[in-house]
Amino acid sequence: MCGIAGIFHYRDRDRRVDRAVLTQMTRVLAHRGPDGEGIHIEPGLGLGHRRLAIVDLSPTGRQPMATDDGMGWITYNGELYNHQMFRSQLSGRGEPFRGSSDTETLLRLMAIRGPDALSEAAGIFAFAYWDRGTRTLTLARDPMGVKQLYTYDDGSTLIFASEIKSVLVHPSVPRAIDPVAVSEYLHFHTPLFERTFLTDIRQLRAGEYLQVSAQRTRRHTYWRVTDFSQREGSSADQVRALRDEIATVVRDQLMSDVPVGSFFSGGIDSTAVAAFASRAGTRPRCFGVHFTGQGVIDERPFQEASARSLGLELDLITLDGSTFPEDLLTLMYYQDQPVVGAAMLPMHAVARLASRSVKVCLGGQAADEVFGGYARYALVHPLRVAQSWLRGRFMPGGVSPEASQTTRSARVGGNLWAQFRERRTLSRVFALLRSSAETFGDWRERYFTNFARVPEAVWQGVFASPDLVARGDRREQFLDVLAASPATDPADKVMHWDLQTYLTGLFQQDDRMSMANSLESRVPFADPRLVRFAFHTGFDFKFREGASKWILRESVSDVVPAEVLNRRKVGFDTPAEAWMKGRHASFVRDLLTSSSARQRGLWNARGLTQILDCTEHPLWFDVIWKALCIESWATIVLDQQVPPGVAIPAEPPTDLYGAGGGPRVEVQ
Repeated sequence: MCGIAGIFHYRDRDRRVDRAVLTQMTRVLAHRGPDGEGIHIEPGLGLGHRRLAIVDLSPTGRQPMATDDGMGWITYNGELYNHQMFRSQLSGRGEPFRGSSDTETLLRLMAIRGPDALSEAAGIFAFAYWDRGTRTLTLARDPMGVKQLYTYDDGSTLIFASEIKSVLVHPSVPRAIDPVAVSEYLHFHTPLFERTFLTDIRQLRAGEYLQVSAQRTRRHTYWRVTDFSQREGSSADQVRALRDEIATVVRDQLMSDVPVGSFFSGGIDSTAVAAFASRAGTRPRCFGVHFTGQGVIDERPFQEASARSLGLELDLITLDGSTFPEDLLTLMYYQDQPVVGAAMLPMHAVARLASRSVKVCLGGQAADEVFGGYARYALVHPLRVAQSWLRGRFMPGGVSPEASQTTRSARVGGNLWAQFRERRTLSRVFALLRSSAETFGDWRERYFTNFARVPEAVWQGVFASPDLVARGDRREQFLDVLAASPATDPADKVMHWDLQTYLTGLFQQDDRMSMANSLESRVPFADPRLVRFAFHTGFDFKFREGASKWILRESVSDVVPAEVLNRRKVGFDTPAEAWMKGRHASFVRDLLTSSSARQRGLWNARGLTQILDCTEHPLWFDVIWKALCIESWATIVLDQQVPPGVAIPAEPPTDLYGAGGGPRVEVQ
């Protein structure tokens, strides 16, 4: 995994790229690639690269990389897990290879077949490919959007990079807040699709490539989920098929010339990934974070039990919130913009722990979104979920005959009921029940209200502009995306929504928190092969007998301990609310009521102070967390105050794997 940056003067082929600016754009990404730095400049074009060496540690893996004739160039961030398939095809056509990297495979694939070949790709990536013959620059992002690529286009020059902060290095890029992106974050926890918090900076969508030349700009979606037909076969057959698919994907994602570890939350998904990695011949060292004695669920007993059951080495770190103010500002710098929630704190802590021992970690992210792990999906078909739970609970023996054929070491079921009994879940259900009968009877409104749970009136009291928090626009946006989905089952529609929106925000957070520590995070459950499998799986295979993501639980039930298999969904539950109301309350108040915040014109100072004072408000944390993140971001990006804990190197690194050391600069 690496960091990329570039400048393309597509209207003026003779205009020189400013080497100093490109070098600084690249160097701002040093945390993404401490092992090497490369710059390629030719008339009208500049490509930058920071290397985290994982596959092919020799000089043949250095970037930017050129074809043998110099007519094609690539700067690439990512992993192409099925690159050996493409390499075999290309070798069969007589294409020679200099090294063993997937970078070279992708370079030659683009030169021969072009970007439409990406529809067959299984990987996580963002890259730029330069075709000198046609003077066309192609930018591409992986099918699920696990890696990001940001752009600024002023009509004659295209600037791009792996992170927004790199794009902002260029002096021509403005810093204007996008009010629609802020509204999307308030309602959906992340800016959607191509939007960022900055009006003039956009990102490629998941599964999209962009081609730019002097003649035209073309966007094309090369990968999307379009087929939601249900797979035929018995429960036992489908469980076996999923088990085999997971085994294949995890085996492929172990591709590495450096040690591979595993994030370990003590939940089903991360435990299963580590177990299948062990079966494939790699016993990963596991890394976890927990919050002992801080008022939230302590994951440590589950983490230790799972590691002991699998016979794996486990490193744990306790996060106590003592450095919360410094951490929040530093992590917001790395994250580039507010997305998702407070999980960035434990994600960064466990990535920092892991980076001391390994360069790559597998994780269990995306399993809940594609296999139905969240209780909110049950809101779409509540009666079917209840009937299925009752059948499983009162059937003789407590488990269906068909299910018992596939369950080996533990009974699957019951976790959903435990989750619905939780206080937070019950409060949301009661809020829905208090709504009008018309609203409660509409599955679309049930899901929207559950997701965008802070009422419009509350946000209106916090922000200066009512247009910023208008719920009608976001509801219409949500309904339009649902209507455009080719899925017919409402559950598939809302999960397809999450796949295109919430999950991409989660991936941004995962990427930034891991790469801030020069650690590559891999997500097997977001592999296109498993995603397609999941959307060919009917709702009744995802919610059955009191269990969410039933088919996934069944498929891993022979490797996951019973006490983990039937746990309720926890996620990265953090004590951030207690920290913000307790020992760091003054930091929160000082930041949100500072003179800079008051002069920004974004906040209703009186309303914000009122909710700050009302710490017993049931939505206090939902509101204040997002306000705190927005103001932290504004301080860093709009006011250009880099947190003290951030260091940007002034010199290039010693190239650990190349000859001669130092940066590679090529000017043609």
